Amino acid sequence: NENSLYFPFPPNMTASEVNGYMCGEMNRTGRLCSQCENGTGPSVFSPDLKCVRCLDSSYGWAVYLADEFIPITIFVLLVILFRIRLCADYMNALVFFCNIGSAGLLYFRPVDIF
Repeated sequence: NENSLYFPFPPNMTASEVNGYMCGEMNRTGRLCSQCENGTGPSVFSPDLKCVRCLDSSYGWAVYLADEFIPITIFVLLVILFRIRLCADYMNALVFFCNIGSAGLLYFRPVDIF
């Protein structure tokens, strides 16, 4: 079928080699790359939940909260300060542009087959 997309593997690959090929870049193991390797955990900042090395730091939660709440707080303050109408045509265009840009960055990455 012309519409189907598949990636052939070399015929001599074992199951562990296929697992390493498919999951190795994300530091994952198991069926369908469902488990993180030992000493790693899913990153909340990664769109594909890549597993990263876990740090024993007590300020990780503060970095996460700052990263999430500072930008939205600044945006709300700008909307209030400059009396921006969120339903205006130019805001619809901005939201559309931002959504298309983020979708392109997340889902349309080049695929390296071999």
